[in-house]
Amino acid sequence: MLSARPACRACQLGRSVGRTFSTTPRADKDKLVVLGSGWAGYNVARQVDKSLYDVTVVSPRSHFSFTPFLASAAVGTLEFRCTTEPIRGIKEVKYAQGWANTIDFDAKKVEVEPAVPAMPDFDADLANTPHPPVEKGMYKLDYDKLVIAVGAYSASFGIPGVAKHAHFLKDVQDSRAIRMRLLEILEQASLPSISQSQRENLLRIAIVGGGPTGVEFSAELHDFVEQDVYRLYPHLKGLVNITLYDVAPHILLSFDESLRDYAERKFKRNGVAVRGGSKVLAVGEDWLELDGIGREAFGLLVWSTGLSANPFVERLEGVSHDDKTKLLVTPHLNPVNPAGQPIPSVYAIGDNATPASGDRLPATAQVASQMAKYISKRLNGIATGEVEGEGKGEGFEWKNRGSMVFVGDYRAVVDRSASSVSGIRARISGLVAWVMWRSYYMTLAMGWRNKLLVPMYWTLAIFFGRDITRKCCS
Repeated sequence: MLSARPACRACQLGRSVGRTFSTTPRADKDKLVVLGSGWAGYNVARQVDKSLYDVTVVSPRSHFSFTPFLASAAVGTLEFRCTTEPIRGIKEVKYAQGWANTIDFDAKKVEVEPAVPAMPDFDADLANTPHPPVEKGMYKLDYDKLVIAVGAYSASFGIPGVAKHAHFLKDVQDSRAIRMRLLEILEQASLPSISQSQRENLLRIAIVGGGPTGVEFSAELHDFVEQDVYRLYPHLKGLVNITLYDVAPHILLSFDESLRDYAERKFKRNGVAVRGGSKVLAVGEDWLELDGIGREAFGLLVWSTGLSANPFVERLEGVSHDDKTKLLVTPHLNPVNPAGQPIPSVYAIGDNATPASGDRLPATAQVASQMAKYISKRLNGIATGEVEGEGKGEGFEWKNRGSMVFVGDYRAVVDRSASSVSGIRARISGLVAWVMWRSYYMTLAMGWRNKLLVPMYWTLAIFFGRDITRKCCS
């Protein structure tokens, strides 16, 4: 999702090569540049009419990550390919692998830093000797319309050690790293040379963050342990300890209280410890320090406590930010300049944008997808003349479709109490909610490949168990 380069990379490249990358559009189509390949950016690239626009996506990642399946992939319920869709798989869309560096709104140019290794200098001479790599330089990309959808980063709140020792769960690479570590601690705990206390500490798995991501990973992990780990590692039976920490007194605070209570009771029955009111002060290689309690050991730490600002958005000039450094946008999703005026032909959507007036929108895939649908329709309308132009027509309105979370053991919770959709029961829990959860996400999968693969792997996991023998980097 993130198309901005990390802030520390700004000092790594001392000069910018003054080149312009031409997309060479066919006929008189406007050039549409989309920054980001997450829920917002990917959906704009899919939904905008390519007969009206010459589309280029800029992102360091050449794929879209289907985030609801990352927890399942981390424990082997699904394979990693089920969580991704290639950007180059979208017909008539160009892709530039790189980080957006700066935007010149007046000249309508985006400066991009390539996210690929530097090229060897093949032209240095003709001798068959290795040559030093050519310094990779920035290039500039022209646009007529620009969509900023670079998303946000995982938040660590400045807590020492989190970035170094915790695993996040925001991309398929995070799922791979978590599965690798899970396999490692299971094999380490099986060594006859370690003590029982070392074995128990290795098998302590800590999840920090009681939102939907943390809850779903805890649930997937519980099912993995009960259904597969104890079957394949019978000598470890009863030793795996799963603890979910949150600074709030309860998990799933955005859900109805009855559903929140159901989830907590389900976790308690399943042996997943929920530690509300737990404030993490520091994290080490194999421990976390809790306020008022002290240090507790872990073999794996998964961190899911919300989002922080994208460095590219933080330092972007010529735009207005809120107190969390998101871009302030108009009802038509144009970012506003420091004078409060909308920037024409530019749109900001997804986790990096927030309304300049009115209520703050939740940073969810649902909001990002609806923004993408609105902008795609608006861009198509502007090109065909159905929309009169910038600042005209209906503004964006988010429709709350409700929320759903898997809580383990073929159970889920569905909360539509604040939903804009009527005629459906507001609060659902249990097996029926689980069927709804799986059905919804299976239909939401972007491509036909994953619409076929996902139910296949779900079925294989039920009858044959999860594959925990493969290297997760395969």
